[in-house]
Order: sequence, then structure tokens, then C-alpha cells
Amino acid sequence: MGDIQSHLTCNVEQFSQRIKMRDNVDAAREVEHFADFAAIKHARSAGTALEKLGYSVTVTRRRVFRAVLRAAKLATVDIETADRMVHEVFAVVTAHQGEYDGWGAPVVQS
Repeated sequence: MGDIQSHLTCNVEQFSQRIKMRDNVDAAREVEHFADFAAIKHARSAGTALEKLGYSVTVTRRRVFRAVLRAAKLATVDIETADRMVHEVFAVVTAHQGEYDGWGAPVVQS
């Protein structure tokens, strides 16, 4: 499984880049998280758990058994919120034998 620390470090880097782009990091927007799974049943189980946490989830089959999970939620992208969401999604994904692949969100001009 991946290392959460690298994702938390990316949050700081992404925050810095967003500030340079004049992103209003305190404005809510759809934040998407992605994860890969070796078994589609694990992706679906993780999706169910994330839906209970308020995420909208899609699971897409990749190859015969593999799957990609996309979990989205309306949120801000300040460091504290990004860290909280990464901890939340990372925990669910790893508990269901997946590999967290990070997050993305559109820039909202200030």
C-alpha cells in the first residue's frame, strides 16, 4: 500500500501552486479522489464506505478484474481540509486493499 505522508506533502505543494494561481482555496468546489484496486469487489466495498461519509462514488472496471474508484465531495482545498479528506479516503481505500492515487479539483479564481 502507499505512503500517506507523500500525499500529505503533495497537499502542501498543491496549496502553494493554487495560491500562485490565485485560487480561492476557501471556496467550495468538487474535489475528486482516485484509487486503484486489484479486485472490483474491493473497490465497490470501499465505495459503499465512502458514500456513508458523504462522497459520491463511481467504480469503473479496468481490465478483467481491476477497478478504478472516483470519490467526489464538495469541499474547500485549504491544507487542513485537504489533509482531513486525504486521511479519510486513504484509510477507507487501504482498509479495502486499494491504492490511493491522490486528488484533484478545479481552480476557483478569487
